[in-house]
Amino acid sequence: MSSRKVAVMTGTRADFGLLRPLLLELESRADTTLQLIATGTHLSASHGNTLGEISAAGLPIAAEVSIWNGDDSSLGAAIDTGVAVAEFSKTLAALQPDVVVVLGDRLEAFAMASAAVVLQIPVAHIHGGELTLGAMDDSLRHAITKLAYLHFATTDEHAARIVRMGEEPSRLFNFGAPVLDTLSGMHFMPKDEIEAKFGVVFGARTAMMTFHPAAFDEAPADEMFQELLAAIDAMHECHFIFTGTNNDIGSDRVRELMAEFVAARPDRVTYVESFGQQGYLSAMHHVDLVVGNSSSTVLEAPLLGTPAVLVGNRQEGRPLSASVIKASADRAELLAAMRRGISAEFAGEIAGLATPFGQPGFAGKAADVLASVRFATPLKKKFWEGQ
Repeated sequence: MSSRKVAVMTGTRADFGLLRPLLLELESRADTTLQLIATGTHLSASHGNTLGEISAAGLPIAAEVSIWNGDDSSLGAAIDTGVAVAEFSKTLAALQPDVVVVLGDRLEAFAMASAAVVLQIPVAHIHGGELTLGAMDDSLRHAITKLAYLHFATTDEHAARIVRMGEEPSRLFNFGAPVLDTLSGMHFMPKDEIEAKFGVVFGARTAMMTFHPAAFDEAPADEMFQELLAAIDAMHECHFIFTGTNNDIGSDRVRELMAEFVAARPDRVTYVESFGQQGYLSAMHHVDLVVGNSSSTVLEAPLLGTPAVLVGNRQEGRPLSASVIKASADRAELLAAMRRGISAEFAGEIAGLATPFGQPGFAGKAADVLASVRFATPLKKKFWEGQ
């Protein structure tokens, strides 16, 4: 049997962390040839230039594709998306993969899926069928679902939503969340090692904050972030570790506000641009609270048993564990939520809670499908209406 060429796109430190077990599985098999395409913020010095994380994992990069010009306005993002479609098209034409894998809902995933469909290369989409009603990503994810030929959902609810969108059940697989593979084999760094490597400080109690601007949230990103910072400023019970933003529309202003806040409070706040997956999950494992609007607030934090405060509507529609406290971008409400999150009473309420994201094993099962599934010739889909 010939080896199937599987191109996988990674555009951020976050999606690489989720994809890593699948990438290692594809690289190790005789029936698949991994073609890893690195793009997005992996190539950005201001976002940590995270290509080193890929190299450290021992994964060869088939192509590096620069697509973002540094303009975080809506017009800049729209223009860059068009450029990305063109650049990804050239890359795919050169690599000639048998299937293209994308994860999630970001602009670069949408651009890659668009390029692949026009080139008649089947797309496999991970994390489809989910909702993030407070972000433009919600529309992009559903668009990618309709562009994709294969679907890897993470819960029964998400799988059912993909079917309701007209996708045939025979092309849909629910193998649980990819991050479970990572967590099942994770060696968590001890606190002193994290402090030494990243220059952070753990206090008697410590919270980790990650905030990304979202186009459709309850208020402009800078206004929301200033309310969050005001609440953090009043939260004297905790030392805070801030992590860097992604490159979404409005991120420059958020980064500016964050830099000013951190610089003025060196005794209470430390900043890390990019922990890398092991460092990030290790820090999340040790802290007393996670605060922000990252997807890790509603996925990784509950899986690790760490209480979380979710700010605003960016993750609206995702299944929420009882360990996640939802709060509007109001400083008083956020302060109350954070204080509840670190309370002994709340710790008792969430002890032993289950999550809806399945069991480890995604990487091996997904690789089996990618290596063996038969694609229609010509590559076309019918709208599934339940017959």
